[in-house]
Amino acid sequence: MPPIMRKSPFTHRVSGFTLLELLVVIAIIGILAGLMFPATTGALRRAERTHAENTAYNLKNAISAYFTEYRKYPAESGTQESSALRTDSTLMDILLGADNSSGEALNPRKIAFYSGKQAKKAAEGKWRKGITLGSDGGGELWDPYSEYYYVRMDLDYNNRVEKPNWDQSTEATVLPEAILVWSAGKDTDETTDKDNIKTW
Repeated sequence: MPPIMRKSPFTHRVSGFTLLELLVVIAIIGILAGLMFPATTGALRRAERTHAENTAYNLKNAISAYFTEYRKYPAESGTQESSALRTDSTLMDILLGADNSSGEALNPRKIAFYSGKQAKKAAEGKWRKGITLGSDGGGELWDPYSEYYYVRMDLDYNNRVEKPNWDQSTEATVLPEAILVWSAGKDTDETTDKDNIKTW
């Protein structure tokens, strides 16, 4: 006769999460993600600002190296000191050693004074964070906000440069600098001082 099967007083239940427990876990994850988002966004903004500052100083150093080599600044004759140049192909072709100007070559030895990383594609035919190179070796320099940098140089060689109108940090109208480089910052409005990135 077969032994009688008795039920154990301890029944084994398959364990799992209840709907309420899942909802609590999802809510906690959502709260943590909400707290992390501003910190991540702030870190990205600081990284972009640091990149823009470093690039501006590298550009300033490249222009200084050009001046050391040629004893003049990389600007077409007749350029006014008070006008800000941009880092489009007019200036960057000279600093990249691909000067194809119709008049007197401004970099006849074809020395590359500036080097940097390839820019990343942005919307509407713009680029960001680097150089776009052309087939002739020339190019354009873009800031992290998909705009060109601004440059002013001591074109009358008096060891000072006229300060941009938006800079309200001092009442002086000229600065004891030879080269000024700046970016308009995240708002891409060069006339507002609140987030402009500058080398002085």
